[in-house]
Amino acid sequence: MIPIKIKYASALLSCLLLPACSMLEIHQLHDKAKVVKLFDDYEQVKGCRYIGEIVGSEGSWYNYLFISNKELTLASINDLKNQANAIGANNIHVHYNLSFNTSVTFLAQAYHCK
Repeated sequence: MIPIKIKYASALLSCLLLPACSMLEIHQLHDKAKVVKLFDDYEQVKGCRYIGEIVGSEGSWYNYLFISNKELTLASINDLKNQANAIGANNIHVHYNLSFNTSVTFLAQAYHCK
């Protein structure tokens, strides 16, 4: 027979760990967003129709320890591409990479090019 204290401790631990698993979910690239191209040079989108500003971000104070820098960066780019696709853009001009200790964030402009 398991002592009552251990039962409560294991129940409490389960309640704390289950939400933590969902916190590790990172931005995945949607199939339709795979056509979106990313550029850091404005010349690549110069003749394209500007659509809007977008911000892609991944990571937070509670999950960054469990996600590598590479995964944080790729997930942030996936976030950009998904947002661009959702507003009808097929190209992105990235302005800034705002790296923090706990996350990666990109500021970009979305364009539609022929």
